[in-house]
Amino acid sequence: MTATEQSDFVANPFELVSVDETKAPTGTDGEKWCKYIIKQGTNEIVGYSVGSARQVKKEAKEKVFELNLRRYGKKGPPKAVKGKAA
Repeated sequence: MTATEQSDFVANPFELVSVDETKAPTGTDGEKWCKYIIKQGTNEIVGYSVGSARQVKKEAKEKVFELNLRRYGKKGPPKAVKGKAA
């Protein structure tokens, strides 16, 4: 990964874009389905889950949190560097 790709990666955390009710995917059971979209820069994750929009939104937010934790590894997010006063 180049320095530019690394800085783009750090600058663009995962975020939940939308959660919408939808039809069940072909070959699946369940009455209430939702489609969610998670983005990170130009990358997009589209997922489907059974449940109400409220339940799926909660689950998707947890996924976003976990994805962002994994981006930084064990050291955690980078610390802000304070500039010297002029």
